[in-house]
Amino acid sequence: MFLLSIPHQSKSKVWIALLLVIWGLISVHFIWQSQANSGLILENELSSISSIPHEFEMLIDTKYPKFKATSGNSGSQTYVNLFNNQDRNAAIFTIMKNFDLDQRCQLYFNNVKFDKSVVDPDHDFKFNRFDYWNWDEYRDECIKKLKADNDEFVATSSDLDTIKENFDNAKSRIVSDLQLLHDYFSHIKIYNQCYIDRNTSFITKQQELINGLNWKTSFKGPKIFSSKQIVTESQMYPWLSQKSPEYECLSTGKIAEFSTRGNSFLNTLKNKLNGKGIVMTIADSHLDYCIRLIHLLRYLKNTLPIQIIYTKNDLSANSKSQLYQASVADFDGLPSQNITFVNVTPAIKQQYLHKFNEFGNKILAILFNTFEEMIFIDADAILIQNPEKFFQLNKYQNSGALFFRDRNTPEYRPDHDIQTFLKLMNSQYDEIIFGLPQITEKTMSIPLFDRKISHVMESGLVLLNRKIHFSQPLIMANMNFFEPIRERVYGDKEMFWLSLSINGDENYQFNSHPAAAIGQLTTYEERIKTLETPPSSFKSQEICANHPAHINDEDNHTLLWFNSGFQFCNQLEKVNYDNEFSNKERYSQLNTIDEFKAFWQSSLIIESAIIPPENTNSNGGDINEPSASWKHMDSYCAGYTWCAYSSIGNGDKANDKGIVINYSSKEIEHFKKLGEIWMRGYNYS
Repeated sequence: MFLLSIPHQSKSKVWIALLLVIWGLISVHFIWQSQANSGLILENELSSISSIPHEFEMLIDTKYPKFKATSGNSGSQTYVNLFNNQDRNAAIFTIMKNFDLDQRCQLYFNNVKFDKSVVDPDHDFKFNRFDYWNWDEYRDECIKKLKADNDEFVATSSDLDTIKENFDNAKSRIVSDLQLLHDYFSHIKIYNQCYIDRNTSFITKQQELINGLNWKTSFKGPKIFSSKQIVTESQMYPWLSQKSPEYECLSTGKIAEFSTRGNSFLNTLKNKLNGKGIVMTIADSHLDYCIRLIHLLRYLKNTLPIQIIYTKNDLSANSKSQLYQASVADFDGLPSQNITFVNVTPAIKQQYLHKFNEFGNKILAILFNTFEEMIFIDADAILIQNPEKFFQLNKYQNSGALFFRDRNTPEYRPDHDIQTFLKLMNSQYDEIIFGLPQITEKTMSIPLFDRKISHVMESGLVLLNRKIHFSQPLIMANMNFFEPIRERVYGDKEMFWLSLSINGDENYQFNSHPAAAIGQLTTYEERIKTLETPPSSFKSQEICANHPAHINDEDNHTLLWFNSGFQFCNQLEKVNYDNEFSNKERYSQLNTIDEFKAFWQSSLIIESAIIPPENTNSNGGDINEPSASWKHMDSYCAGYTWCAYSSIGNGDKANDKGIVINYSSKEIEHFKKLGEIWMRGYNYS
């Protein structure tokens, strides 16, 4: 009635006003719904996609086949949310054909449930190897523990039900924890690709691949919601404070910092990388080793700048002063060293600093140095060559990441360790949508996966091009946070290369040779002392040493570096001289305990090296020949002595033979001089 009483022109205005009000209400409702769903893609945007021919699925499986070892990885739960009740092939086709990287990224993160799948570094994952036992072992062990408290205990059906319930709960928790870790690592890797690495070449190739395919879909793309990148970075990396480390030059007294000015902290850091340099991380307890390493670098005429990374409470002002003096004080007229101290404490939120204790300091050193190309060196590592020569090694030149192998000792990991690492690898969806490659046989050929060998890498020296592999320490940091990953490796060693494979980056190389033993060849007389029926000679040769060493695989001869300092035994504070001297299995040429002590405390004499066979064990052969490539002489140097053999068994197979290197008098003299420099006394207090 009201509208009927209004003049015609006025009626038109009222209708227009009503329509505007209705439109506004609809818009407000849509915005509210979008926010309430935390940016989730609206279901009807995918449900309207028409069916795509089966040929497209075949094309995908040909171009992006699921890698067999990780084919069980269904991918991040986010993909389940994204493709829920949809024609996945149609959605993937539309994404490949029409979406640029930014749209793909927004599509993914609009479907991330941040409250459920972004994991705080302090998340309390439960890890107990007992939970991985099979039912029979688990049940029997539980009953055994109950009997330990009561000899007369007899398990009832109720007891068995309780044990079975605990067993099932443990297995269920393992599955859910691994999926949560996989999802979180997926978020990190995809974030890095979206906002740091930004490799878009794969999209061009995809569009070329399906250029001639014009299947019709009604898919119009996701609703893109803007968000400040700094918020997303803070969500992915809650342990970063978004503040700069302090870069201190003692010669000038100046402390430099960088400012993000509202931009991405990690992008700012990446853009600052330049030049080549040496990186170390030390605490006060490493001071002596580090001073001796600086002396050695001066003798090798190093000209590369050095950055020493530390956390505030680990390195005192007195230690920094001594390191500075070691680098600039007169030392046989040798060149001074350019050292910058990098305090990374401001860059890490206080509540997470404990996550980087001990081995974790290396991660901070890799992340916060400012070199584009870096050589990381442990304080007790011994360089035999000028540092610049390491950057000239072919494998580093070809990949921007060169690692060195550990002793190939016969120590193995259980299947569930291997499966956990594989669970963290990229899925087929990661490769299709974000260009994050699945692993290949290259990763699977590494001894950890190929033979379940526990110790693959020796991390005392690492070469890395930071701009090529910028995400590496970010993945490595997250590996170090969580017990189900951290407890499956020894320290940081395997994390260096595993973090790259987990990221889909297989562009790294290992020096081909496993770690060698260096020193003096064991005499025949020494080797036969413990044998009941000694042979007239040995096929194999032996060196017993405390220092894993690394031989250049380009010439199978040049000693590049070794670990554990230059002193013959670097565990003197743990040595029981009486016990070790009385054990005459080796070193019997030392006639008195004083001679034994002096030898243990002297400089290592390097005349030869043995690279043991690739095989860790032989399948029989001469009983007087070694059956393993290494023998642990745990009665010497507080358990740090290992003897390497040039062949195992009969030595008939190629992989049962190693390499014996006898150095020239000139090389031996060079080693001797390096030892003298390293062992020299000093006083910088």
